[in-house]
Formats: sequence, C-alpha cells, structure tokens
Amino acid sequence: MKLSVKKLPILLPLVLVAVLLLGAAATARLSRDTAAAHTDLGQKYLNSMDYSGAVAEFMQSLSLDPTDAAARLGLAQAYMAMEEHELVPEVLAPLTENGNPEAYRILAESQSQAGDLPGALVTAQTLVEQTDSEEDYALRDELLQQALAEPRSYAAGVDQQLAVVDGAVYSAGSNALGQLGTAAGLSTGTVQEDLLPAGFDGTPGRVYCAGRTSYVVDGDGNLWAAGENRWGQMGLNYVPTNPQAGWTQLTSSGDVAAVAGTVGELYVLKTDGTLWYAGQGSVLELERVPAFSAVSAIASDGSRTAALTAGGELYVSQSASGGRWTRAAKEVKTFSLSDGGLFWVTLDGQVCGEQGIYAPEDWTPGDEGYTPPFQVEDLAGDGRGLLLLSSGGLYRLYDGNLTQVEAAARAVYAAGDYAVVELEDGTFQLWDTSRVRPETVSAA
Repeated sequence: MKLSVKKLPILLPLVLVAVLLLGAAATARLSRDTAAAHTDLGQKYLNSMDYSGAVAEFMQSLSLDPTDAAARLGLAQAYMAMEEHELVPEVLAPLTENGNPEAYRILAESQSQAGDLPGALVTAQTLVEQTDSEEDYALRDELLQQALAEPRSYAAGVDQQLAVVDGAVYSAGSNALGQLGTAAGLSTGTVQEDLLPAGFDGTPGRVYCAGRTSYVVDGDGNLWAAGENRWGQMGLNYVPTNPQAGWTQLTSSGDVAAVAGTVGELYVLKTDGTLWYAGQGSVLELERVPAFSAVSAIASDGSRTAALTAGGELYVSQSASGGRWTRAAKEVKTFSLSDGGLFWVTLDGQVCGEQGIYAPEDWTPGDEGYTPPFQVEDLAGDGRGLLLLSSGGLYRLYDGNLTQVEAAARAVYAAGDYAVVELEDGTFQLWDTSRVRPETVSAA
C-alpha cells in the first residue's frame, strides 16, 4: 500500500516564520517612521526656540530609534541652548565616536559657550584633521585667537622685571645689556630697585622676558625687544656686540600672540597657531618650528620651553634651535611651567605635576594626578605651591591645604619666582604661594 505524506505541517511553520518576519519588519519600519515624525516635530520646536518641547520630541525619537543622527544633533543643540552643556558630550558620543563632523562642530560650540576653551580647541583640531575643511579651519583659528587673548601684565627674566601698569610699560632690575629699555645704568652693575618707565612709546598688550632680553607685544600684535641679542635671539639677522638702549621693532605683521624663551633663544607663537624660533647663534632670523601644526600656548622657565598643541598634547624642548621636543603629557587642558616645575590639568579634570603634587585628602586620585571637587580652568605654579582658577573662584594650594582666595581673577600664570593673578579690574597680583597674601605691585 502506497503511503501519502502530508506537507501542510511542514509548510505551516515556514509560513508562520515569514509572517513573523514581515510583521517585525513592518513594526521596525513603523517605529522608524514614528521616530522620524518626532524628529521633525522636535526640529520645529527647536527652530521656534521651544527648547523643552524640542528635548521631549528628540528624546521620544531616540527611544524609538537610537540611531537617528538628526535627533541626536537636535537634542544636543537644544541642551546647548538651555545652557545644559554638561549633557551635550554624552548625547553626541555615538556620533563623535564615528567621526560625525557636525557632531564635532556642535560639541566645540557647546564647550566654547561653557567656558571650556581648551576642550573646544581640542575638539576643533580633531575636526580639522578629519575634514581638512576651510570652514573648520576657520572655527579652529577663531578658538585659537580666543585662547591666545589672555592678558600678560608681568614678566621676569634673569635679572629684570617688566610690568604693564595703567597702560604703560615699567621695568626694574639690571640694565647691563639694555634689558630695561632705557639708558639708565646701561652697561653698569647698577640695579634699579623700583619699577620705572621703560621708555616704550607704543600701546602695550603683553610683556615677556627670556634670559636678559625683554619683549613687548603691542596692541596691534607687533613684537618689540630690548636687551641682549648676542645670540641672535631677536631674529634680526645680525648680532650687535654693544649693549643698546631703547626698543627695537621685530615684527610688523600684527599676528604675534605670545612669546617664550630661555637665555639666547626666542619662541614666538602667532595667532594662526604656528610657532617660530630664533637664537643660539645658529638661527639669526625667525624660522618656523616644523614639529607642530597648531600650538595654543607656550611658556618657559630658566632652561626649558613647553608648548601645548591645539590637539591637547604637551611637549617640552630638550635642546636649542627649536629642534627636539619630548611629549610630556596628552589630553591636556592647560599647563604652567616655572623654575618650580611643570604642572598641567587634563581634559578630564586631573591636576598633575611632573614630580607629583601634594593634594588634599578629598581629592580623587587618578592615573596621572588628582581630581579636585571643582573644575580647574587654569593653574600657575611658583615652585612652592599652586594657584588654581575655576569658575567658582581662585584657590591657593600649599602643603596639601586648599584655601579659597577672595579675588575676582580672569587669568593666572607663572613668571619668575611668582604665580601671577590677573584681576578683573585690570590690575594684577604677585603670589608667593607659601604666604597667605600676595605682594602688591607699585610703579613710580
């Protein structure tokens, strides 16, 4: 007898699987369509500045479709408009991890608005390296110019000091090589104890010292110098043998942002982030340092120069002529270099030092340093302790003890034996961090 086989029981599971797959696809498509509708509505709310409504719609969209890039970008923009900047990086993380250029642009804008200029600069530099776009270079350069616009009213060299007081340059110390800018005591061992007018006729912007050479960046961004040029550090393509009084204009391009250097060498940082060098008897005119594409800050102590790149890498020079640089740290937000050592703050908020730091007990230890219970925007070390600038004020860290200082500060930096505080009222203070109170600055 011939047996017959019923195929229905075999076909039925296949039909059911197909139905389920079609249903799942339809559900996914419906979810995407619904998510897109929420994204569209969120964008309308965003355009009409109803930011809470935009947040609600974008959140609903992402709950249905977490891959909706437009919803993430819109949500980040809404949070930025509501000044909830701390939420923006987390929202954009899936996009920045995949190199989404618009996500980087929004993140940089949010960081800039929140006052995290170093973080914004690192983000913009990452964006430039990905896109090589003129628009993104313009964003990076704008942030660079903001970062390089901080005041610098005090500087100290080997045996001289410069100060900008009431819109004029004053100097004190030895004038053996003309570093005070005047003829008083020129080529003698006389030490001028008081700050006296330095004979600079222009409008000073910032002052610096490197060895026994004094520098002024004027209000137009041009560089002037007085003092020693025996190593060609003024970049004039000649080396005078006799000390001279007065100030010599070194550049007329209007693009000098900052100056650093040690005895016999000069580093010039320009507003486009390029770094230039002259000195040591081998480089008699300014030449570009090829090691870096964009630098956001430079500083020197008595023997070293440090440079922070726009990408957050901190380098220290190990030889003259701008030749060899060693990376000291990465993911750096800001740094301070003085005779007391090199200190820096990482992008994630750790305060670090090349020889370590003596941190308070309530600071959290990390891989490189310690994280305080507040966000540090800048710091300055004087070899004895640190001054820490945050959005909440100014702090003095000495011998492991942290004290808040009653001062409205806008910048801090190291200069000679001091940590310098630039105040909101346009004046400045010189701090020996082992003392409770700063030294007042007075000019004749």
